[in-house]
Amino acid sequence: MPMFFLSYARVPAPRHRDISQDPNRLVFQFFDELCGKVARHARVSREEAGFVERPGAPGEKSIKALLGCQVFVPLYSKRYFSNPQCGRQWTAVTQGTAQGARPSIVPVLWTPYSPTSLPERVKEQYPEMPEGFGEAAENYASMGLHRLLDQVLDLGERPDQEDEHTAAQFSAQVAQMTDWLARRIVDEAATVPRRPRMFSGGGRATEPTTLAGLDDAFADPPFASPLHITVLAPTEEQLPVGRDNTRYGPRVDDWRPYGQAVGPLVEQVEALARNLGFEPTVHPFHKHQAELRSAEIPTAPWILVVDPWALENPQMASQAREFDRARQPWTGVLSTLAGDDLQTKEQSDRLRGLLLTHFPRFLSEGRAGEQEAVRGLAGADVFTRWFSELAEATKIRYLRYIHSQLSRSGADARDVPESGADLPRRPDAGRGNGAPSDGRRMEGRP
Repeated sequence: MPMFFLSYARVPAPRHRDISQDPNRLVFQFFDELCGKVARHARVSREEAGFVERPGAPGEKSIKALLGCQVFVPLYSKRYFSNPQCGRQWTAVTQGTAQGARPSIVPVLWTPYSPTSLPERVKEQYPEMPEGFGEAAENYASMGLHRLLDQVLDLGERPDQEDEHTAAQFSAQVAQMTDWLARRIVDEAATVPRRPRMFSGGGRATEPTTLAGLDDAFADPPFASPLHITVLAPTEEQLPVGRDNTRYGPRVDDWRPYGQAVGPLVEQVEALARNLGFEPTVHPFHKHQAELRSAEIPTAPWILVVDPWALENPQMASQAREFDRARQPWTGVLSTLAGDDLQTKEQSDRLRGLLLTHFPRFLSEGRAGEQEAVRGLAGADVFTRWFSELAEATKIRYLRYIHSQLSRSGADARDVPESGADLPRRPDAGRGNGAPSDGRRMEGRP
């Protein structure tokens, strides 16, 4: 088992992007340097020193490393605290599936973050600031490690000698901070015994394969706006002839388009919505069907999540067409086309054709990103990204729609349904997390 587990909020990399432009490359660069220093100080191999989940790595391997680590190292940023998977990792090591001695936590200030903005369950775990490190410690506290690494990268690419000198200074500061963190990890690991493996009744070692079902430790917004979610996906009994049933179950809630390690999609979207400051309700289509045709003010924005295989079911296909024909401003559509599902990959052209047939308005009238969401999202990371974007966009359009309707009718705010839709959001939730205010390049908004 690794001595430490590095927890970060992964930024989905756009397709066809060179690996040198991976928005997570600074995370991996930092991990490689930190892992090397921990291995040297602890006199262990790099494999024993640390673990970070890289794109394409088996989810089971990541969970095994998480539940077996002695030190948990989260990279604090606004994006981190709005990521449900990071919140579930925190729960796993602090109370959820963690067995025996809990790991120590050594947080890293990845981007500047106010202690007062931390989620309630994290309040006592603000990153420690080193003493006696002079300018290195000052820059770490004010800029965060990501900005320091970014400065080294930016200045190192310029031919000017003065920039090269400044880059060398920042690089030395990064090395100081990384070495200090490595020593802290080694010291903390010495206080935490190796965590015992979990055993079933038969005596064989067992490990969880998913974090699905664990609470998101960061999902505690003081205000919540309602959000309706409908999932059009077949149960295992409704599958079209020949469709593999391994990603389905007896209920729609069992649908796992992105595999067992990610878990049921309904659980994922509910947790993500709560973390974004919404109070989600997952309802069947007919529950809010009347709102599509009604002139009355709707009770909440509405997102439809579609499994393209469901469109071979006549009833669900009809519901999809009705949703598209209405195309209300407070509605949105996402669909899945899992890239690791061989059957879906083989039938991708036909399945995209079904989406085009059933959602022509959303595909022709929506913005480029919204069209991409309708055409099918290949992985859980990109699905999370576009769900977050779409939830925010539909909320904004929903509020505009309400106010426009009230203006036309001469009504006032008291006529708005008591749904909480116009309540303020918590300051750190939603879009713009990690976006720089000075216009500098910050790829992927950590």
